[in-house]
Amino acid sequence: MKKVIMLACLVLLLTGCVKIETSDNDYIQIINYCLNDNDISNNVALGYKFYVPRGVKLIKNYDYNQNFLIDDNYLYLYVDIISYYYNNKLNYDDSLGNYYYQEFSFDNKEGYIAISENENNEYYVTIIYNYAKIEFYSTEDKLPKLISLSTIILNNIKYNNIIIEDILENNSGDFSNVTYELDKPEDASSNFSQFLEEYVQEETEEQTLPDE
Repeated sequence: MKKVIMLACLVLLLTGCVKIETSDNDYIQIINYCLNDNDISNNVALGYKFYVPRGVKLIKNYDYNQNFLIDDNYLYLYVDIISYYYNNKLNYDDSLGNYYYQEFSFDNKEGYIAISENENNEYYVTIIYNYAKIEFYSTEDKLPKLISLSTIILNNIKYNNIIIEDILENNSGDFSNVTYELDKPEDASSNFSQFLEEYVQEETEEQTLPDE
């Protein structure tokens, strides 16, 4: 099983096309085997580089936030250069995962995955690692693929200390876009998919998806 997951993560990293199976919802196995020190990047942001695997579309890249599209699922990346610069400790929050919660670490960096399930069997996922966070909504069958790609993206964020120091010391960065929460529906009975559709429509209005 471990070799299958490792091979699947490698194929996913290179091609973006693979179906990953898990047993007993052991998503932490997928994360552990996707945490490789690949040191690869193909995009830049304010103070860091990041990697967009094949099969993932970058639809918005501004300051410390990036939005991705995988099939019909939107992923939201938030990068915390302040915590990175000051080497702040991670604040754990196991209350986020009423369906699944697991902490992990790799290369002296800590993180956790939290998955919440609503009454319609839809899932809200938070993965925090490498001073960054990815959030998304998903159905259960897509969780392995989305978790794998999210882990690859988080793991390959490479920070530029010189630029970050200049940003923080001279206040040359715009932190108005830095946020670490997706607003949840006020009505607990709201449909997650409907809410996400409305949220995404507002975020991506008049945006053109880049070519693959």
